[in-house]
Amino acid sequence: NKPKFLITSNQVLSSNDDNETNQVILTVKNIQTLLLSAIDKCPRAYSASWCKILRVQKLQQILIIVLNGVTDENYNQLKDTELFQEWKQLFTSDNVCHTFRFHTQKNIPFIEQFSKIAAKTKSTNQSKDHSLLKSKAEQLSNKKRSFDDDNENSLKQFKKSCEDQFSRVNLVLNLKQLLTGNYPCPIYNEFKNFKQIKSSYKPITSSSRIFALDVETFSDMINNRQIPYWISIVDEELNCIYQTLIKPNDNQHMENYQQRREQVIKIVPNIIERNLEQVHEDLKILFDDDLILAGHSIENDLKYLQIYYPYIIDTSIIFNVTGTRLEKTSLQKLYAIFFGRLIQKTRLEHDPTEDARATMELIQLKLSKNIEFGDWFLGGVDQLKVLGNYDSLQLDENIQQCQTFLAQTKFGLQEDFFKRIKQQHKALIIEQTLNDKKTSLPTIEVDSNRQAFKTCIKQLDTHEFLWVQFYVPLLNNNDDNQSLIKIIKYVKKLYKILREDSILIGILSGQDHFGRCFVKIKDDEKLAPLIIDGQEYPYDLKLVKTT
Repeated sequence: NKPKFLITSNQVLSSNDDNETNQVILTVKNIQTLLLSAIDKCPRAYSASWCKILRVQKLQQILIIVLNGVTDENYNQLKDTELFQEWKQLFTSDNVCHTFRFHTQKNIPFIEQFSKIAAKTKSTNQSKDHSLLKSKAEQLSNKKRSFDDDNENSLKQFKKSCEDQFSRVNLVLNLKQLLTGNYPCPIYNEFKNFKQIKSSYKPITSSSRIFALDVETFSDMINNRQIPYWISIVDEELNCIYQTLIKPNDNQHMENYQQRREQVIKIVPNIIERNLEQVHEDLKILFDDDLILAGHSIENDLKYLQIYYPYIIDTSIIFNVTGTRLEKTSLQKLYAIFFGRLIQKTRLEHDPTEDARATMELIQLKLSKNIEFGDWFLGGVDQLKVLGNYDSLQLDENIQQCQTFLAQTKFGLQEDFFKRIKQQHKALIIEQTLNDKKTSLPTIEVDSNRQAFKTCIKQLDTHEFLWVQFYVPLLNNNDDNQSLIKIIKYVKKLYKILREDSILIGILSGQDHFGRCFVKIKDDEKLAPLIIDGQEYPYDLKLVKTT
């Protein structure tokens, strides 16, 4: 019945091995989410699909130790030395050292990066939000005119490239991606009643056509599912080649359907009306045997339509601007980033034709560039823009539309992370005077690593959240750095007096593109001995300088 920390993603664990190709490197945002989960003792409020803190409600204290000046590269060079063996042992439980790499912004102090977090989509402080949104919208907008002066014809129109710069086949999801992404597949029992659109398929080629599809739904609150009511499909010329309302077969959903039907008819007066079985028959006629079907998070659309399809392009997969495979970006945000324009800006209900066209435009844009374009993991995205939450984004929209977009998404808006800590009087940062960057948390300034250590010892009795800043001079590729040896000794002593069932987080913040995080929950376990060159040494082995 003790708290326990687990890294549940093998891809995150793979980040510890440079030879692994299928790895996920996290960002500062992921560490913030981990900390918020520990602070609020509410794991469900914060989605962290890469890790778990079991029995988080029983956590007693949170101690963050930041080693400024030590990089992930230093760690990789020195991790097998006595110096880092002791550090690793601090964070080892059940013979596992819980550590992972993360992306950082070069030459920006770690605590400064950490103090900024993406704003909540829903906020209770409306007056403050309005002022912030207006200011940010003015910065975001490239058009300093009023809404009434907006001329839609002035928007840059998409122009299809004459030819693909690489084979479109390379964008199609493979079987492993389909299975792990929970796309409808006939081998799963939950999809056993789904329909196969074609009786047989031809192999896809670079000349196979692409159709983009989007389905709008309403919620069935009783059965906790989505009911499709409007489908649209566009071709590569952005022409809407198929659009229909989807009439439910049962009377249970007819009232909700009729309300939405009336809204749609105002927008598309001549739209036809079909039931789901008729839609299946229409798609069977419409689709080639080697057609590639595209969408954004299209696994959901396929589930709504209750169909299988083998050749899929998913823009939520081929574009990644989050820095992690564990988090997808909405179609609206992707379109804003890569086209500088907004979709879904005038209606409460999304128009599936607009969304399908946006999906197709993104695919055409990628095909006109290269396979790396728009994908963080292939080097096709500016890392600084991502880590900075696209705070320099510019949109070809007027101020009012930008403000509406920001109000809906909070995209690019940032808040103070440390203000998210509820019990501010029980939180403290111990900083050294050499850093002039201030935070909103109560701070005690000291003038050395030793003073930081002594101050932390005094404050551990009365605080539940402590952040301690240590500074390390430039490390050499050997283990004779006395400053780091002393800091590790300090951290070991702090760990000993930390309350049981507390979490210790160690950060190697560095000043390059990568940092490293270590996590340990203190238990009453017997500490394992150090293993150095195949020999066992006591855990409290004292390091001495040798010549």
